[in-house]
Amino acid sequence: MKTNLSPKMIINKLILIGRDKNYIVPFSSGLNIIFGDSDTGKSSILNLIDYLLGASEVNMYDEIEMHGQYALLEINLNDQVYTIKRDIFDSNAYIEIFKAPVDQINQVFPKEYGPHSRKEGPSGYLSEFLLESLNIPRVKLKQAPSKVDSKMSTLSFRDIFKFCYMDQDEVGNKDILDQKNHSVFVKNKETFKFLHHLLDDKITLLQEEIGEKNRAKQSIIQQFTIVSSFLREARLESMESLEDKFTQLKEALQTVDLEILDITQSMKADSEQDEEIRKLVFDKQGQQDNLSISRMYKETQMDQNLRLKKDYLQDIDKLTASLEVIRKMPKHESHHINCPICDSELKAAKFNEIFSHYDSTSIEQEIKSLKNRAKELTALIEQDREDILKLISEADTVQDEIRRAKELLDIKTQDFVSPFIAQRDILLRRRGEITEEIKRVEYLKKLRNQVNDLTKRSDQLASQIEELNSQLEILAASAPSVDGVLGGIGDILNDFLRKIPIRNAYGISISKNTFLPVVRDKDYSKLTSGGLRTLVSVGYLISILRNSLGSQTNFPSLVMIDTVGKYIGKTKPKYLSLTNQAEDRAEGLSDPLKYKNIYDYLISMCEDLLSKHDFQIIVVDNDLPENMEEQLEDNVVKKFSAVPREGYDIGFIDNAIPRD
Repeated sequence: MKTNLSPKMIINKLILIGRDKNYIVPFSSGLNIIFGDSDTGKSSILNLIDYLLGASEVNMYDEIEMHGQYALLEINLNDQVYTIKRDIFDSNAYIEIFKAPVDQINQVFPKEYGPHSRKEGPSGYLSEFLLESLNIPRVKLKQAPSKVDSKMSTLSFRDIFKFCYMDQDEVGNKDILDQKNHSVFVKNKETFKFLHHLLDDKITLLQEEIGEKNRAKQSIIQQFTIVSSFLREARLESMESLEDKFTQLKEALQTVDLEILDITQSMKADSEQDEEIRKLVFDKQGQQDNLSISRMYKETQMDQNLRLKKDYLQDIDKLTASLEVIRKMPKHESHHINCPICDSELKAAKFNEIFSHYDSTSIEQEIKSLKNRAKELTALIEQDREDILKLISEADTVQDEIRRAKELLDIKTQDFVSPFIAQRDILLRRRGEITEEIKRVEYLKKLRNQVNDLTKRSDQLASQIEELNSQLEILAASAPSVDGVLGGIGDILNDFLRKIPIRNAYGISISKNTFLPVVRDKDYSKLTSGGLRTLVSVGYLISILRNSLGSQTNFPSLVMIDTVGKYIGKTKPKYLSLTNQAEDRAEGLSDPLKYKNIYDYLISMCEDLLSKHDFQIIVVDNDLPENMEEQLEDNVVKKFSAVPREGYDIGFIDNAIPRD
């Protein structure tokens, strides 16, 4: 039997509900791999999971915006399955949570939670729900731990999840966990201490949490008493009775559907003799459609000819006017007059110079040609008009034939089909009544489920209180030491880095000042090789996870990493300036064996621990190590290719062109 000393959080399924289809990614305990070409939507999967767990935004690239509607996340929190539903276009909208798997959410009422601390939902905040479901105490952390009178800030699930998820920018980054932002980094360090029960006032905090859960339990018992009393007075049937009634109604509905089907078949059999008339109507309607298309074509053609004829007539008028000007032009070049406006001399010779290039004979020929074309168009227009009238007449004839055939069909239908229709109407009304009764019973079942949920919630709180009391006893007896916790995590990191192996694997530990890795006695931020930082940062998260499986911590059993191969082999150009490439070469990070050994370690970890503990590692990468495709086949949940390839999806949004 599997036991988890720390909170259990396992992703079962991610679903992006789309307009045309749904995009589903299944997950399981242990190692889950998503790999493929760039710009195929790999990172979007982790980004959506992060968003459904309370991140402020989702990466809305074009394909998701064009095809997506909302997202669902089926998640196991301490062995209770929930489905989280969130609007991907409105990050400020309430988040709905169903206490059921995805395929059963229509059987329960959802609760609505505020997405962040600035907006409270009817049922509270998402962060509080996640912490409570994981049985992680809700505490306040000192903003300045060294000051006695330090202000306090509330610990949120998002603070904890920073230690569970590294996106592309954070893997191998010098400033993981916001080292450059002093106030944020201080809270991250306090969160690390909280995760491993290293806070000085941890016993007081646990006692406060136990008190809150006891009060919550009493409140639920009161609610249960009130609701149960109401249901008894309302004489609401038991769940067993409702289930029996639901089954009977479903059977009755099936019987009615079969009777309706029988009548429909009988109607079809009795009306076979009318098939010829129906075929005639169908053929005539097709003929009518063809005549309508032909008429539309002819009308378009005639309209074009009319406009062309109009253009020709306008050209003829213009040329005729030009001819008149040439004919009336003075013939005597010596003739002149004074301008009536400016009194300057106007000579006829000047006009002759301007119009001398026009030849009245060529203009007359052009007018004659245009008149011939206009005449031809007139004939075409007349022919079009005759054709249109003929088509209208044919269409009227066909319409009359269709009308007569339909009248005959109606008479036959009335004689042969009307009795069946009357029976069918009765059955349809009965079907509607049964359907409405089924909806009513489903609603009552939801009410009963809600009452049962109060009982389960009370039992869950009792179990959580018992667990917290157990933690309190352990802490009171032997509170964990900083050296012990950091030493345990450091030993796991040391083992990881030696199995890769890195060059000069010595001086590996966890810093007491920053709670971040130390390698070769250098703080993590002092490491100049981006590839080495990648290995150390990946190992750091894996070490925290592995430590939580064998110790009592507040760390959920989930790690997500994007991309484990960063700076090791393939590196995107935008990250090259953030590493010393000479140091990367000196570290021998291009050796494919190091890349392979990362996956070997993860597989070995799952083989050793999955039989005892439930945990989950989700990694995104560009490809798999050479010759490991078959070995890792069972761990691959999605594989993408930018071009069509057998066994691969074209992308997360596989009916579009995705991108990372």
